Amino acid sequence: MLRFAATVLLVVLSGFGVQSTQAQTVKEARKVESFDLRADRTGLDYRVFLVHPAEPPPPGGYPVIYMLDGNATVPMMERVIGANPQEPYGSAVIVGIGYPIDGPFDILRRYRDLTPPTPPEFIPPSRDGASIIETGGRDDFLTFVETQVIPAVETRLPIDPQRRTLFGHSLGGLFSLYVLYTKGDLFQTYVAADPAIWWNGQAILGEQAAFLERSKGEGVAHGTALLIETSGKLVERPLPPADAERLKRLRSGQTGREVAATLATVPGLRLVFHEFVEESHGSMLPLAVADALGFAFGRNPD
Repeated sequence: MLRFAATVLLVVLSGFGVQSTQAQTVKEARKVESFDLRADRTGLDYRVFLVHPAEPPPPGGYPVIYMLDGNATVPMMERVIGANPQEPYGSAVIVGIGYPIDGPFDILRRYRDLTPPTPPEFIPPSRDGASIIETGGRDDFLTFVETQVIPAVETRLPIDPQRRTLFGHSLGGLFSLYVLYTKGDLFQTYVAADPAIWWNGQAILGEQAAFLERSKGEGVAHGTALLIETSGKLVERPLPPADAERLKRLRSGQTGREVAATLATVPGLRLVFHEFVEESHGSMLPLAVADALGFAFGRNPD
């Protein structure tokens, strides 16, 4: 697994601001642009962060890593890559799919975009106890990624369409599994970091069963790879006792570990499972981002 360098260089993204002279050097080495797209199906606005490598493209085009929660995860990835990237990581195009906000996460938007329609009894209490959580937008979001984000990136840079990676954490990890199960040829490499298998009464396991049935015999497309990572420490959210108990019940059941064990039977799938024993759901995120870079280039976590 790639670890953070002792001297962390911050990339300059639109909305994040220049932090130092070193940061300016990173910006000049790996050009970063951001642009907004309005989803055709929903009319919702998104912000796409696109990192251009400084070096010329390989003969087949650049490999590309698409990162959900891009406002937060693209800066993490650029810290990993650094100002003087180790070969071959400098050739990676990084695409963050995020939101037109100043902060790292749009919690309510990601609930909608990354989930199936979810009955109220399966929706956890909101963080502030008052916000209404909307769900059910994952197919609209997947269509947006496939028909608008990917074409927008591939008109700007020469991309190798056989070297696409999708990274997601938590609900994003759940979404990554959903894409693999239902439209697996859209990406070749998938990273599901602490996927929220529990969501919607573990409904993803039904989609997993259908995927397993389809995969019998022929397996998956050549070169398909999946990295599942989980955290080892539970950090309880401060909630009233009744809400805390309800959340605990909702989050029970299978985790990424059990899913990885089940998917190990899929013919042709390069599957790797890794647990961050000493990390929590939140603290593992930058480490999972670092692992995603190596995994996209064929390297397994340490």
